Amino acid sequence: MRFLNKIFKFNKLAGNNNLHRQLEKILPFKPQNLSFYQEAFTHKAKRLKDENGRKINFERLEFLGDAIIEAVVSVFLFKELPYATEGELTVMRSKIVNRKHLNELGQKLNITKLLDIKLSERQMGHDISGNLYEALVGAIFLDKGYEGAKKFIYSSMIDSHIDLVKLEKKINSYKSFMVEWAQKNHKDLEFVAYNDSNNGKNNYFRVNFVLNNKKVSHGRSSSKKKAEEIAARRAYYIIQPEKNGKKE
Repeated sequence: MRFLNKIFKFNKLAGNNNLHRQLEKILPFKPQNLSFYQEAFTHKAKRLKDENGRKINFERLEFLGDAIIEAVVSVFLFKELPYATEGELTVMRSKIVNRKHLNELGQKLNITKLLDIKLSERQMGHDISGNLYEALVGAIFLDKGYEGAKKFIYSSMIDSHIDLVKLEKKINSYKSFMVEWAQKNHKDLEFVAYNDSNNGKNNYFRVNFVLNNKKVSHGRSSSKKKAEEIAARRAYYIIQPEKNGKKE
């Protein structure tokens, strides 16, 4: 029994050393309390619990990290855009902290390699990279405080990935953009959805982008919301409202 315990402790120590080495490549400082980072990269599929029965996985740290990221980015935008309104600041923040961007940041850091379990992409989920990025920020906050988390967010996100001029022009949602454009230009816009299943095996939606009773484009996806976004994006490049002027 003592022999098995020694093996267990040795494997855990080896795992800790490996995690520490990997974190030093990612973080702009040396991590101190590895337990926070171990939890940040523990998947719920392992079904781990502490002595009090609390589930141990990255989801709670993901929640915390999400709040810290929003706070740091909000302060950054507040200082950099002194003349922006509350609504404009909110839109800009959503462009920075949206799920797609967080996924890209996590992928660039190759963050999934730090997970303590090997899973297929389907088992991990499409947003695993962004979720782990948030969990890592949560762990950093507990280990190094707000300033440590801020330092990491600036080094991994703000300093190297945010161009405010380009960001202002970036369209976060083509559907929202086209709906607003149609309203400003007094055009009748409608998203017409159909069930487009493949012999009943898979549930798909087909959405037509209809402008002034004329079909402009369509989108197809397993999600109605995604199909609408695809249709709106295609319509945007067909109509090119920005080149033609938002007001016609």
